Amino acid sequence: MFVKQISVFLENKPGQLGKITKTLREGSIDIRAFSIADTVEFGILRLIVNKPEQAAELLRNQGFTAQLADVLVAVMSDRIGAFDEIVSYLGENSIDVQYVYSFIGEIAATGRVAIRTDKMNEAYEVLKAKGIEISSQESI
Repeated sequence: MFVKQISVFLENKPGQLGKITKTLREGSIDIRAFSIADTVEFGILRLIVNKPEQAAELLRNQGFTAQLADVLVAVMSDRIGAFDEIVSYLGENSIDVQYVYSFIGEIAATGRVAIRTDKMNEAYEVLKAKGIEISSQESI
């Protein structure tokens, strides 16, 4: 139902992102999706990987603050309005979207959008009821 996402706090200084990617590469962790939100002093890297618990532990062992959180990963067809449908369904059900980021899926002509809401279970039920395909950790 949900996909585990890793959120990593990193300082805005040269080499920080490279330390994370090197740690994951050396741990045989496959990065499937990522997003970085930043301020002047720090950033938050959000990752979807093939082995989230192992990746979080590897990063913690390197001194990074890494937390696991659940996100929904909705599949979108490549057409005008696909993303609007998803966010409209959530809004119509008083579900607050806290953040989103998109990435390409392995199914031809589809994309993925990772969604964190204030009501994760309700969001899942709303999107499933509307016929939106929800990805599992294994299918990403």
